[in-house]
Amino acid sequence: MKRVVIADDQGFCWGVRRALEIVDQHGEVLILGDLIHNKQVVKQLEERGKKIVHAVTGEEKKPVVITAHGTIIGNYQHLEKLGMEVVDTTCPLVSAIYKAGENLENEGYRILVIGNKEHVEVKGIASRLNNPIIVNNEEELAQVNLPDRLGVICQSTYSVQKFDKLVSQIRIRTTDLKVRNTTCSPTKKRQNAAEQLAKQVELMIVVCGYHSSNTKKLAELTSQFVESYHIETSDQLNPEWFEGKSEIGITSGASTADWIVDEIRQKIESFD
Repeated sequence: MKRVVIADDQGFCWGVRRALEIVDQHGEVLILGDLIHNKQVVKQLEERGKKIVHAVTGEEKKPVVITAHGTIIGNYQHLEKLGMEVVDTTCPLVSAIYKAGENLENEGYRILVIGNKEHVEVKGIASRLNNPIIVNNEEELAQVNLPDRLGVICQSTYSVQKFDKLVSQIRIRTTDLKVRNTTCSPTKKRQNAAEQLAKQVELMIVVCGYHSSNTKKLAELTSQFVESYHIETSDQLNPEWFEGKSEIGITSGASTADWIVDEIRQKIESFD
């Protein structure tokens, strides 16, 4: 019989739970982008009158929700100009990154943000800074010129391993470096738990939306130790993956509901 073990830290982080609770306190609303990066949860929200939009004209009469990832400062200014009611679910840990960057700038440092420049969170961070440098990997870092006086922050869901590696490379290229590791504590706990579980099982299943940054990092991490598959739903499980394997691990991203993980666990167990 297959033994399925779920990571100690996985699934909804408290920032996501907080965002969902805030939205549930309101009736019909407009959500500016995906509240969280999970299609299944977003679909449930839409069924309850929480409509996803990517632009607001001012003609809408419903409150506008800022997602847990935050948004660019210009969107707040635009909504204020239109006189729209704003429901802000930005995770406090993301807001703390805004503050860390602003504090470093006030100390006279040019800011380097480590993260995906196309991600809504990174766009929000960058919009509050003065001409920040943004890099997501070693290749991008090699292509930029670094000032002597540099402050470093990062996307909340960035890989702890990759952050440390990039900082070590940055350190030898600057003379005055101040680093603020702004990877959030839920991300660190999930990465640690996923790594420990991956070392104990024969196969790992990583669950959440394919466009979820923190989940991609989990899949990259577990694949260093064991065969790993990133899926969104139980329908994507392939019975062939589990042939000859009795110890299966499951972890999931910060936007994954418990019921999705439970469905996947039950289906894996049914393969016996």
